[in-house]
Amino acid sequence: MKKEKPLLQRELDFNYTTLVFNKTNKADSDVKRKWITYEKILDELSLMGEFKKIDEIKYRITDGEEDKKVFKDVLNEIKNKGIRLKLLTNSI
Repeated sequence: MKKEKPLLQRELDFNYTTLVFNKTNKADSDVKRKWITYEKILDELSLMGEFKKIDEIKYRITDGEEDKKVFKDVLNEIKNKGIRLKLLTNSI
């Protein structure tokens, strides 16, 4: 049986991951906590199947928009938030 090669990471995901690493590497605990919350929000959006919203967030942040504003803008567009996503949204 031939082993499949793993897919290369999408450029958007690579750019976003690099940006997050650069912002959190050697940062204080408040900055790290903020980005952990953002990752939890992205996880919740993924569970909801909101992949276009995840991409929008990643594109806007990697294009230089302010992260908190981007997350708030995109999350305000989602009408049916679960309890966990509501709590995470309120914590940013």
